[in-house]
Amino acid sequence: MSTDIFFNSPIDNQENPLQNSNASSSVVMFESAILEAPNRTTTPFRSSEIDTDEPLDRSQFAVYEENLPEWKFISDSHKSERQALHKHIADRLQELRDIEEWFEKANADFHNRVEEGYVALSDELGERQSMLEQDKKKYDREEQVMKEVRKFQHEKVKLNVGGQQFVTSRTTLTRDPNSLLANLFYTQEPDEDGSYFLDRDSTYFRLVLNYLRDLKIPQNALDDPRIMDELMQEAQYYRINDLLKLRWMDLPVVTQDDLYRMYPLSPSSNEPTLFNLQGKKLVGLDFSNYHIDPSSDFSGSNLENCRFKDAWFIFDFTHQVNFTNTYLRGVRFPEPGTQRRAPGKKKTYLRCGEDMENWENN
Repeated sequence: MSTDIFFNSPIDNQENPLQNSNASSSVVMFESAILEAPNRTTTPFRSSEIDTDEPLDRSQFAVYEENLPEWKFISDSHKSERQALHKHIADRLQELRDIEEWFEKANADFHNRVEEGYVALSDELGERQSMLEQDKKKYDREEQVMKEVRKFQHEKVKLNVGGQQFVTSRTTLTRDPNSLLANLFYTQEPDEDGSYFLDRDSTYFRLVLNYLRDLKIPQNALDDPRIMDELMQEAQYYRINDLLKLRWMDLPVVTQDDLYRMYPLSPSSNEPTLFNLQGKKLVGLDFSNYHIDPSSDFSGSNLENCRFKDAWFIFDFTHQVNFTNTYLRGVRFPEPGTQRRAPGKKKTYLRCGEDMENWENN
């Protein structure tokens, strides 16, 4: 509760403006009994005359002195409340400044992150677009190549085999990319009529073409040894390895354990072993340290990747190991002139895929 103190003076008979205050406070009115006296001087406040020689009446200040403590309390309370309010306002203003500073930093950080994300996304999209354009160019090139390949493969080819005309496609002739027929277009120029000449007997060339088309041989041809012998010669000439191997596809299989059981190996014995392994699938078998009897017979067998390099071939004037009609791709024999390789009469072997040396008399 605050108390408002007013001094009411009859001078000029004017109303104090503070008396109209709406504040709920106690009002202390001080009245000053100023009497008219002669010889008054004019003050800056009003035109009344004051006798400066008249002594002051101290009793008139009793009300002031009585209310001075309350006035000091009111003044001190007002001062402390004003200071507290000022401090509260200052704290709120500082909080507002802190919030504004945080907002500015957060706003700048947000826009920086958005800009960085946009730049990164733009760079990634640019890279992906570049990759897609490269892939498209690559795809277009591959598509053009495939069109040319399809055109090349379906292009008709005329062959003159020993005077017999055959018509086929590039796809058929290039079925085995390592064959003579697949490389015919790069090693030979066509004749004036556009055909490629092959100086071979045309009797079994039809079987060769049908094999390249269907990858199989009719059963009646497989069952006829004479036809198969001729066909193998043609396959060897045209270097069609899978056709060469076809003759030995369905042979009975002999494993390494079967070999040791049928022909026990005795490293300490020099006794020759007579092998009778005709028409067998002996792929990858190891004949190391065997002393092979010259009368041994491997005819008609598949000896692909067999190891004879460390075997001993026994010399005989009248006999020599029979490798007739065998598949010898990847086979390794002892080096010529070594003790493991015996001399013998010249004999021709059917060489399949890789060049095999013929054994000759030394």
